[in-house]
Amino acid sequence: MTAALQILLLILVLASEGAIILLLKKGTLTLKYALVWLLLGLVLLIMVIFPDLFISLSRILGFEVTSNFVFLVEGVFVLVILVSLTVIVSKHAAKLTRLIQTIGILDKRVRELEEILKEKEERSDERQNP
Repeated sequence: MTAALQILLLILVLASEGAIILLLKKGTLTLKYALVWLLLGLVLLIMVIFPDLFISLSRILGFEVTSNFVFLVEGVFVLVILVSLTVIVSKHAAKLTRLIQTIGILDKRVRELEEILKEKEERSDERQNP
């Protein structure tokens, strides 16, 4: 890896990590959801700063070409992000279902109370106007 490429990748990784931290500070992104992205950035930072470490690791694991190992690591992170997003969507779907059910129950209760109130008003009117 050339020094120019290493510097460019370092700038890109630091910029992406800075963007994640900025989103955290603004409250746009919660820490719970940002951890995967921060971890990914840390791994990428290590890969950029110490490329020989990943070259050696890829050789130890039996990869003939280091780029294949990099794609594997990338694929694993994509899968981790997909699974975490699927978990988030599933939790939100369950919460939405509970909210819809609660709204339905409350709506029914409001209609029942309105009917009771209407009946009481009609009885009161009948007593006042015989």
